[in-house]
Amino acid sequence: MQKTIGSLILVILLSISVSSQSSAEIEGIQLQVDGLSCPFCAIGINKHLKQQAGLEGIEVHLKQGVTEGKLPPGKGIDIGKVRQAVQEAGFTLRGIKLTIIGRIIQDNGHLAIESRGDGTQFLLFDRGHREVESGIFLEEKLRQRLEQARGAGKIVRVSGAVHEHKGLPSALMIESVEMIPE
Repeated sequence: MQKTIGSLILVILLSISVSSQSSAEIEGIQLQVDGLSCPFCAIGINKHLKQQAGLEGIEVHLKQGVTEGKLPPGKGIDIGKVRQAVQEAGFTLRGIKLTIIGRIIQDNGHLAIESRGDGTQFLLFDRGHREVESGIFLEEKLRQRLEQARGAGKIVRVSGAVHEHKGLPSALMIESVEMIPE
């Protein structure tokens, strides 16, 4: 009887581990929004972000002008829909920060993170390396750390500000990187 219960518990734990490894991994989104000044503003932006961008668990911090949310498991982020939702709610989007869990990949000679849930990709760069002409987007120690993670197939959590240019893939200006133990 104890062996059966022990086996059942092991199967349940393994299935939980597998399902959490395959779920969506844009862990969180933070929007810096101008114009949020009252509870009705919070209701309006909340409604638009849920309906148009698919966000859930939305919290609006009026004093800071910040809206935070999460994506349902398996769902990617469409930055255009987020921008449109904020605009249609009557506000101005100043910035987007994301926290993504995934693997580091190589994209046209540059490092990127690929969300482990839906495959969304963001090129990576750090604050000190914004000059495209140099071809260097990451500080050497950070680049080496990310290359090691890529080579070992490690899962990482990267947080940073979304940076976009028309006709180019979205990028993430790294604020923090954390290796996720497996």
